[in-house]
Amino acid sequence: MSESDFNISVDTLYVSLGIRKEFYITVQNLTENYMPQVKVRLSVPPQVRLLVKSEWYGGIAKRYSKNRLFTILVKENGVFDLTATLTTKRGHNIIFPFIVQAGTTQAPTKTISLLSKPVVDKPVSNVNCPYCHTEISEDAKFCPHCGSNVEEKLQEIQEKKLTKHCSNCGIELHDEAKFCAKCGQKVQ
Repeated sequence: MSESDFNISVDTLYVSLGIRKEFYITVQNLTENYMPQVKVRLSVPPQVRLLVKSEWYGGIAKRYSKNRLFTILVKENGVFDLTATLTTKRGHNIIFPFIVQAGTTQAPTKTISLLSKPVVDKPVSNVNCPYCHTEISEDAKFCPHCGSNVEEKLQEIQEKKLTKHCSNCGIELHDEAKFCAKCGQKVQ
């Protein structure tokens, strides 16, 4: 028996200070067997008072669920971790944590930036594999189609492409360049 045999449903609880909060804990038996006598017991920090600490769920048929009512009273503002411990008659203990949020305090969240852009060092262009002629990324070490080691072969090809020089400013140019990117001079 493991955690995957049961499902406990408890969402984050939002409570007001000093006011009793009742909530259901639903236990679902995900096994193909009848599960006799399931018990759920809550553990809380000192800022939370339990009015109902544990409940017996009796037997839960295969693929069925049962719920029981629990009651808490929160004494301070804050976000508190509670633990529901499920125990079966056979002595198995499975722990399920959940959160209680009291007052105006909010649970910590991760900020999501909708304006984030991926950082790209350089634009990746595609070239043909020198062995099978499939289009691959220029910075690939191996061809994903034929598996050949293309790193050295592609470096040789790149070095051959940078053999032209601008007659005006002397910058290295790609073999297929028609104009200099720096000064605009027409390449012969």
